[in-house]
Amino acid sequence: MKKWIIIGMVLLLFTGCGQTGGSKKGNGGPPADTNASGEARKDDGPQKSSPEGFSYENNGVKIPMNVDAAPIVEKLGKPANYFEAASCAFQGLDKVYTYNGFEIGTYPRGHKDFISTVTFLDDTVETDQGIAVGSTLDEVKAAYGKKFTNKGTSYEYRKGDTRLTFIIENGSVAQITYGAVVEGLEN
Repeated sequence: MKKWIIIGMVLLLFTGCGQTGGSKKGNGGPPADTNASGEARKDDGPQKSSPEGFSYENNGVKIPMNVDAAPIVEKLGKPANYFEAASCAFQGLDKVYTYNGFEIGTYPRGHKDFISTVTFLDDTVETDQGIAVGSTLDEVKAAYGKKFTNKGTSYEYRKGDTRLTFIIENGSVAQITYGAVVEGLEN
């Protein structure tokens, strides 16, 4: 099941790309600091994360959406795996850092990378409301309420510039993803 979640996350990150992406394993890559014309970028950021938005916390490290990824990745330490590919929506590279039980996706903006997603890979991690992979839909509704958007197996809650999405299969949570709302930020 973990393999399908990872495949799904990579496909979601790169849906709509007409370019061939590359991958690189390691502990980070060079920042994308030029635009399509080869000129230095001047825009170093979209917006600040909404204090009322969803965020994930792992071992005391808070991971909000739409914030500079560098200090968070540094605090979390070396990832178990790293992947990067040309971004479809932005100039530069989208990056995925895999840690024990979850992965972080980023998008480039100016000279920085910003948190775009946190996806749970298994039941070893949980939301601040105690929901994990394997929790029931009733537990999700009890924890987060009934104000969600339902599309097929997806139950999405929005708060500030974030969304929290639960994929439900056979009555239980198969995937949990925190996501940044980035509409309007594309290059």
